[in-house]
Amino acid sequence: MSNRIAEKVKVAGVVGAGGAGFPTHVKIAARVDTVIANGAECEPLLHCDQHLMATYPDEVVAGLRLVMQASGARQGFIALKRKYRTATAALQATLKRQGADNIHFYHLENYYPAGDEFVLVYDVTGRMVPETGLPLHVGCIVQNVGTLVNIARAQQDKPVTHRLLTVTGEVSQPKTLQVPIGTPIGQVIQWAGGATFEDFTSSIVLGGPMMGRLARSLDEPVTKTTSGIIVLPPDNATVRALSRPLGSWVKRGRSTCDQCRDCTDLCPRYLLGHDLEPHKIMRTINYGLTALPFNVTAAVLCCECRLCEAYACPLELSPCAYYKEVKKQLAAQGWRNDIHKRTDLTPHPFREFRRVPTQRLTARLGLTKYAGFECPLDPGTYQPQRVVIPLRQHIGASARAVVRAGDRVSVGDLIGEIPEGKLGARVHASISGTVQEVTSEEVVIVA
Repeated sequence: MSNRIAEKVKVAGVVGAGGAGFPTHVKIAARVDTVIANGAECEPLLHCDQHLMATYPDEVVAGLRLVMQASGARQGFIALKRKYRTATAALQATLKRQGADNIHFYHLENYYPAGDEFVLVYDVTGRMVPETGLPLHVGCIVQNVGTLVNIARAQQDKPVTHRLLTVTGEVSQPKTLQVPIGTPIGQVIQWAGGATFEDFTSSIVLGGPMMGRLARSLDEPVTKTTSGIIVLPPDNATVRALSRPLGSWVKRGRSTCDQCRDCTDLCPRYLLGHDLEPHKIMRTINYGLTALPFNVTAAVLCCECRLCEAYACPLELSPCAYYKEVKKQLAAQGWRNDIHKRTDLTPHPFREFRRVPTQRLTARLGLTKYAGFECPLDPGTYQPQRVVIPLRQHIGASARAVVRAGDRVSVGDLIGEIPEGKLGARVHASISGTVQEVTSEEVVIVA
């Protein structure tokens, strides 16, 4: 039975909807004793997971049960913020109706990054994921609630063709809506009433304001992992930070870092006991010290939550930018991690007092104006005339196109297959129409 569940998930092209995009059929094939449904949605301004839990509670619970069944888990937890009262009520009603005594709730307070896997596993179970480890190493699977819905639908032979996402910020009608994968983000913004000012192309955030990135153009397509489209003024603090090049971060760091260690004291990984001290990489790189390479390779411990640059540092510096670049260089050099694998971890005694309230973080990001937007779920059906579907929307190898220009396809038809022997995910048509173009990177379909 467990193999059948994973196989259907593989056929449907399900990947982690929370942002990483790891192929789900591989993840749920592990053997664990606990599965955690991640409904924290800790990024400011996003609403899609909240609406999903409130509107599709049966599928969230069904997906959780399926992962428990596939992995042999004895217990499951639904972790969501205490303030998500509507979602909690809907899920509680579903569990009561089904009589699920091995699925429990864990309510989180409104802090960031509550949904980080390492943080969530410790808060829910008390288990410490090893440095550079996985929840699997302590008997857990963490699955985003959006992924769970897709897992439930996969058992009904429904592939992943659409994405629920939030459109907010400087748009006329902030909302949460479901759109076909491959839809240009400019089209989605128009479905939200359009931007409230003209020159907004360079200040669109894809994903959340903390771990998201700036869009490259209005033609960039929605993917399986796109959780939000946030239109912001060009001078917004979040836009300035996300657009600042590495050279600028380094120049600012060398001239102004005073080694106050606020970045370390608020780092979620450091507070879990990991050997990650952001202020030390600032010292090592800014001042050319070479006697402490351990501080540099510790970059592999960074979860890139951006708290150090967006909230902790009083001088607006970014250890996170350093860590990202170091990780790229280590990967390019083929560096193997043989040192950052500690398992004897002890949380910092002040950890619970150093959690960052989302409300204060939102203010620091210059987003308080938008925090009150409800972004209601729009049940409408949206259909673009043209989609550009990337063949790589996941961790692993790009899918191999199995269609050619001129082919007719319907919604749900397979257009990209996992290469033989590779880690990857299938890709399906999100609209019905004619294949206009096929490259090694994408498939273009015209309705």
